[in-house]
Amino acid sequence: MKRHHSLTMPTLFPANPVWGDQRTLHCRETTGFHIPFVTSRQALLPYLPERISVPEEPTVTVTYAMCRGVHEMGGDGYNMVRVGVEAEFHGIRDHCRGDLSLVVWENKFAPAMIGRDLVGAPNLVVDIDDFWQDGEDCGWRVSENGFCFLEGTLQRLDKVSDESCCRLSKERASDFDNGFLRMTCKTMAGPNYADEAVSQICGVVDRERIEEAWSCQGELRWHEVTPEGCYLCFGIVEALSRLPVLRYKAGLITRGSHLLELGRSRTLM
Repeated sequence: MKRHHSLTMPTLFPANPVWGDQRTLHCRETTGFHIPFVTSRQALLPYLPERISVPEEPTVTVTYAMCRGVHEMGGDGYNMVRVGVEAEFHGIRDHCRGDLSLVVWENKFAPAMIGRDLVGAPNLVVDIDDFWQDGEDCGWRVSENGFCFLEGTLQRLDKVSDESCCRLSKERASDFDNGFLRMTCKTMAGPNYADEAVSQICGVVDRERIEEAWSCQGELRWHEVTPEGCYLCFGIVEALSRLPVLRYKAGLITRGSHLLELGRSRTLM
């Protein structure tokens, strides 16, 4: 098997051959819980990079994902919570509609490192339990150092048809040719500490094959934290918890396989 040098730091050593060329990530089963809400543009403006715009009342979606059977992790899995906002990129060559990742929390270092190094995903490693279920109610929680700062609950599940699953798979695919693109803001420090950092917007190609889905009603609950208890996430929690929830939109639970194509992802120009 050909040995590839690692694309993630440190890059001086060969990559683990189980990662192949480090340009794809295959997940056998992902269970996703998606809770969208409408907020105000004015509240989001301080956290948006240049060349990114949002509507007057943009939709923020908080997604919990329990990923299992990740081939590049030797069949292991991880849990993730992502906060993304409906957005458009306006560049010289590219004009893309989709959503921008504001923060991605993951409970294992390996996927967080890969996403950070290759596409500038705003990944942080925290504690994310497997989701819980009580009858038709279910939910998840995110913690740092034992302090829970965010919970999501979903209820009133209603299974959708197979035809709707196929439609959702197409609509939720992030691709340059799909009309919808998930974006990240990749920031690189200058060669000297005092130099101004350079930021780039990256388009991330990924797709799901949704085999089952349920519509539902979701709700988020932020908890007060201290800078001493949650020293990694304090500023993020403070900012996101203050976004006004003008109204919740219909939630969604999905189950299926997932493919992340880092090799087809690129910087937007």
